[in-house]
Amino acid sequence: MHESGWVCEQRACAEGMKDMTAALHDLCQPLTTLQCRLEIAEVVGTEQGYREAVYLGLKECSRMIDAVAVMREVIHAAQREAELEALGPTVAQAG
Repeated sequence: MHESGWVCEQRACAEGMKDMTAALHDLCQPLTTLQCRLEIAEVVGTEQGYREAVYLGLKECSRMIDAVAVMREVIHAAQREAELEALGPTVAQAG
């Protein structure tokens, strides 16, 4: 592999790690909110408290699904890049 190819690969890897770190952060926020809300509902122990926890839980689950989708995209992009790299520099440059 030429030095320029190695540099590009390192940049792509660093960018992928940056994207994955951001996605993991985006995943942790709704998980923390969900956990906190469920704990509050458990302490309050009312029907209204449980309803609020379920409502908020569903909203936070949607946020988690979005974060996981981003993580999947990052992984798929890295896999495509690795496959192109395995095919050789001519194919990687054409892609």
